[in-house]
Amino acid sequence: MVIVSGLIALCLIVSVSASYFPPGKAWVIAFFGLAFIPILVLNIILLIFWIVVRIRYSFIPFIAILISTPVFFHVFGFHFSKQKEKTSDSTGIKLMSYNVRNFDLYNWEHNNDTKSNIYKMMVDEQPDILCFQEFYTSDKDKGWTNEKDISKLLKLPEHYFSISNTVGKYEHWGLCTYSRYPIVSKGFVGNRGVNINACIYADVKTPAGIVRVYNVHLQSFHLNYKDYETIGFENDSAINIKAGKSIFSKMKKTYVTRGAQVQVIADHMHSSPYPVFICGDFNDTPSSFSYNTLRGTLKDAFLEKSWGIGFTYDYWLPIFRIDYFLIDQQWNIRNFKVIGEDLSDHYPIVCTVSSEGE
Repeated sequence: MVIVSGLIALCLIVSVSASYFPPGKAWVIAFFGLAFIPILVLNIILLIFWIVVRIRYSFIPFIAILISTPVFFHVFGFHFSKQKEKTSDSTGIKLMSYNVRNFDLYNWEHNNDTKSNIYKMMVDEQPDILCFQEFYTSDKDKGWTNEKDISKLLKLPEHYFSISNTVGKYEHWGLCTYSRYPIVSKGFVGNRGVNINACIYADVKTPAGIVRVYNVHLQSFHLNYKDYETIGFENDSAINIKAGKSIFSKMKKTYVTRGAQVQVIADHMHSSPYPVFICGDFNDTPSSFSYNTLRGTLKDAFLEKSWGIGFTYDYWLPIFRIDYFLIDQQWNIRNFKVIGEDLSDHYPIVCTVSSEGE
């Protein structure tokens, strides 16, 4: 049992190191980072066990838990005070980010009202800046002209739609950022002029000055239904072994790609002439290299104003927070929330910010 405790403690330490090692150089460590929460829980259970059974061995999980403290405070929020959101706030800027999964274009939710319910939710929220990932629009199909409809419905006159894929000349997919305020400059983030299809930016002229808003969608694992069945052990063992290798290969490739993406984005951020807001779908947890690299010295809106795990992805297990608002230190975060409506495989996130002194 002592050896088992030592191995699980070592796994937690390796999991912590995932925040600091680029996956391109140590991709195996990234897998441990993904499992930070369950590994931490196992160490806590072992700590309690050894305190009760033989306290002298409790130092094994205790040291590992102590080492994990910095990552622990990236994962868990402890802001318990009740948030007050002013509906008629003339100084605060309301931000919203949502991986909308193409507005359920292919009816994954088996609900014909999904898109209209998404629209209703956005009308209720009335964001000033709205960032979409997996955005879909059509130039012709009535009912799917989302690019124009959202601008008109929410009275967001400014927007930047970066198209990553077009089918049949009139169906488009990509990242889209809407703003109630003027967008004075915009573009995609690339490496030596090559679009990495993971991030766009818009320089928004707010009442408190220009800010640079990054809309991020990092590389996904692209796991399919069969992959999730394998993870859930719903197939026989022979199929699981073969499918497991496929899943492992996909994840390895994704971690390496994602590590490269965040380093390009971080370099771009550091050259920004304006305060930076980063939002979107990182497809990675707070115990990851992706999160640690992009956060830097920025404020995490969830950690500042919420509590618990704050999961935003609920396809498999409700433990993954992979959607974020990271806000410049010059700005105050007034509130934050995750809207727990099952309209996509992600939950939308909303926060209100204001400049210092407001």
